[in-house]
Amino acid sequence: MSYQITIGEALANEGMVRATNASCPDAIAQLDQIIAEHAATGEPFSANDVRPHLPEGVRPAAVGGRFRHAARRGVIRPIGYVASTDPGTHAHPVRLWKGATA
Repeated sequence: MSYQITIGEALANEGMVRATNASCPDAIAQLDQIIAEHAATGEPFSANDVRPHLPEGVRPAAVGGRFRHAARRGVIRPIGYVASTDPGTHAHPVRLWKGATA
């Protein structure tokens, strides 16, 4: 792994941590629950599916970090990519996930 990728990953992680810390803790817990509920269905899902259900108080930049958190805890696993439906992202790729037990 190159040194630049390591720095990039560290900066991305730092940004997600800051966004999570700037969000309402109760809203973050609700977001984690929403991700777990999607995972429990056994169907593939992405941030596109979660975005309409974001609790008030969650900074949008925290969403990716919460998906990573769920993956590290073994709640979800990556299975591919889909295009983002958020108009501000210009259809960039977002991870497609599935419940880890599915």
